[in-house]
Amino acid sequence: MPVSTLFSDYKDTFTPCRPFPSREAAVSWLQMIGRENMFVLVTKHSDAGGIKRRGRVKLACERSGTYRGMSQRVGKSKATKIASKPRNEEEEETTRTQTGTKKCGCPFPYQRKGKCRLLVVCHCYMWEAQSRARKNLDGHSFAGRLDKGEQEVVVQMTKGNVKSRDILNTLKQRDVRNVSTMRTIYNARQKVRNEDAGGRTQMQQLLHILEKNKWMSWHRKHPVTNVVTELFWSHPDSIKLLRCFPSVILMDCTYKTNRYRMPLLEIVGITSTHLTFSVGFAFLSSESHGNYVWALENLRSILDGWPKPNVFVTDRDLALISVIEEVFPASSHLLCSWHINKVVLAKTKKMFGENDGFARFMDRWTSVMYANSEALLEVMMNDLRCEFGNVKGLIEYLDNTWLKNYKEKFVSAWTNRIMHFGETTTQRVESAHSILKLHLGNS
Repeated sequence: MPVSTLFSDYKDTFTPCRPFPSREAAVSWLQMIGRENMFVLVTKHSDAGGIKRRGRVKLACERSGTYRGMSQRVGKSKATKIASKPRNEEEEETTRTQTGTKKCGCPFPYQRKGKCRLLVVCHCYMWEAQSRARKNLDGHSFAGRLDKGEQEVVVQMTKGNVKSRDILNTLKQRDVRNVSTMRTIYNARQKVRNEDAGGRTQMQQLLHILEKNKWMSWHRKHPVTNVVTELFWSHPDSIKLLRCFPSVILMDCTYKTNRYRMPLLEIVGITSTHLTFSVGFAFLSSESHGNYVWALENLRSILDGWPKPNVFVTDRDLALISVIEEVFPASSHLLCSWHINKVVLAKTKKMFGENDGFARFMDRWTSVMYANSEALLEVMMNDLRCEFGNVKGLIEYLDNTWLKNYKEKFVSAWTNRIMHFGETTTQRVESAHSILKLHLGNS
């Protein structure tokens, strides 16, 4: 396509040797024309020049040139990349050639010479049909780049914990011609994180932020690999609240908070006005006895010289239960009644089969849990045995799994003797999990 036709709308302002005040002005003007004609011009070569040499800038269509493919040869130890060569029958079967490219040899370059003058090197543009038929520049990586203003928007919204899709929608509402993609936003956000990290790894950056903001933290490393295996941290204000309100502590692990699939132990407390506050967090390599001992010893060190918690509320995590009794022997421990009901429902429902007495059984079991005296508990259990004794395995499960070993931790006849301020479930921790994951967005 002749250049005169392509730039017919700009014939009053464009000449093959039009002077410009600066290189940036010339490049911006040409790129603007390219965008309006639905193609993208990029800098192909640039030379600032010297004492006896004039500077030059060569612009070209982003699809100009040819693609130099790469082959990926898979070895026994690791994959290594080598320069590609034509595939033939003698080539090994383990070689795969990557052929995807945007370059197709489009002959459409411009060249700047002398004092900011532009010379047309090629007078034809071979993608007229495509450029004219295309209604926008979607799919052009160069056209989707963010300018300085858009980059600032991404930085501010990223620091405000705005999701990537909302950032992209904001940019498109600000400029209807914006053709950025989600990948553009992902790359920009990652660039912001890398700049903030200043060359530090993710773990180094985390420890740096904890130290910079004066959080109390402890971590353990593997003796051989030097990899961090556990990490405990707590905010200074959380420590002050804990020392003022140590009566009831609730703990539970949550998952899907990090790419390493490490459980996150979240510890919360309750103020005198029944508000929930976070005490601390701990990433653990596993939910084992040793890991829980390390985490709770750090919790105890925070309260060194201060009153220890009166009550702990958790689910039936056997390792955590034993560690609480070991690290805080003077504290009482309660089991979450909501978790107990959930487990009993899942375990016993299949025992009833087609029997329609399951709902009635759950009502009786709830009454057993809230029996406010030992005598009343015995009466209710006798009634439950008489009515549902024919259900195979039901009574044995309730006695052996719950009542025999843990009735003091969830039946009201015993829990009412402890000042727990009505906190007999880990609902507050579950709510804290939900808020945390909402803030994180994803792992």
